Amino acid sequence: MRIQHATLALVLTCFATATACSAADTSPPAASPAALRVSSSAGRDVLADSAGNSLYAFAKDSPGTSACVGDCLAKWPVLPGPVIAGPGVAADKITTITRPDGTAQAAYAGRPLYYFAADSAPGDARGHGLMGAWHLIGADGQPVP
Repeated sequence: MRIQHATLALVLTCFATATACSAADTSPPAASPAALRVSSSAGRDVLADSAGNSLYAFAKDSPGTSACVGDCLAKWPVLPGPVIAGPGVAADKITTITRPDGTAQAAYAGRPLYYFAADSAPGDARGHGLMGAWHLIGADGQPVP
């Protein structure tokens, strides 16, 4: 009789453990925010994402507000927010803005940050100076001339 009780207790323990495990949240952990860093591009120290991809500011933006909407976003995708400071980046200059469509975009020194779709490798800066409105952004938060 003791063996039956011990077996039954073991079965119930295993069942309870399996049930608890199957009821647990199995969703993947939330992704960590991307990190900004200072990188060298075209001989300049500029902001980049953690992979070294160049980031740009748009002259038509106003502080904390993006003017790049609609078709503009196909060529100038946003850096989603929030982000954190990496090497050479001032954490107190990093903010997150809410875009007109309700999504979050990273900003630095009040300037919304973008990628250029034609940049194909870390350090590329093909968008710098385009239309006189798109510029790499320095660690000081100012557009690079």
